[in-house]
Amino acid sequence: MDEDFFKEEIYYKDLYYTTKGKEQCAPNHSFGPTVREYFLIHIIMKGKGYFEIGNSRFNLKEGQFFIIYPNVMTYYQADEEDPWEYYWIGMKGEHLEALLTDIGFQISHPVGNVKNFGQVKAMLQEIMAANPFDTLSRLRLQGQLYLFLSMLAHDLDGTEIKQIEKINRGVEYTKRAIEIIKDRYQDSDFLIGDISRELSLNDSYLTAVFHKTTNRTPHEYLIDFRIQKSREYLETTDLSISDIAEKVGYQNPLSFTRIFKSKMQLSPRAYVKKVKTK
Repeated sequence: MDEDFFKEEIYYKDLYYTTKGKEQCAPNHSFGPTVREYFLIHIIMKGKGYFEIGNSRFNLKEGQFFIIYPNVMTYYQADEEDPWEYYWIGMKGEHLEALLTDIGFQISHPVGNVKNFGQVKAMLQEIMAANPFDTLSRLRLQGQLYLFLSMLAHDLDGTEIKQIEKINRGVEYTKRAIEIIKDRYQDSDFLIGDISRELSLNDSYLTAVFHKTTNRTPHEYLIDFRIQKSREYLETTDLSISDIAEKVGYQNPLSFTRIFKSKMQLSPRAYVKKVKTK
């Protein structure tokens, strides 16, 4: 990934550049869910992927773009077989949102086609090559931002890019988190934070969406699943308590016994005796 950042200057208030960059994404490379503090326009140079905002998902490809609005949760992911390459330009400004609305951009449908793609591509390459830390280059870059927006607005035609489905990102992440728990529950070193990292999510966000879907936190689900599996071992095998504790992710049999009793109101041994005398 190639990117640079620049802070606001006193000369530029209505519209000013904050960041630009480019990336050739790996298959299934994703970013988010996250919020930005500035506007961010991605122009897809080749390949394809999808962009999500709210409960809407849009499939996008070469010659199309998507806009990320400040303080709005978004997620985007490259295609598995033909991952996209894109350029992005970030910008802020006191009147930028009003300007974007006035020239036809909509937060409810923040995607579009670039009809004169070759011309826009050439302009993007100029912008990417600009040095924002040189005063004269920065002045030229500011002018190019206005020209870039006018080119996009002139060619704005995103009506054919349909919202392909209504999604519930929280449910999807919860399902993936549960799959990870079921795959890793036997590992005593397994932590809920491992799920967040694997899914590229903030810990608190994962906990919130998981709880909303299951009425349990990921940690509570992990404990419940381990106890469920331990009950299966207790009911169907003659393994020792220590062996069963290890099989369900507890190094310390005493910790396992304490947690089992808090959940089942019986110790593992008492549970076995009750089940096998029925």
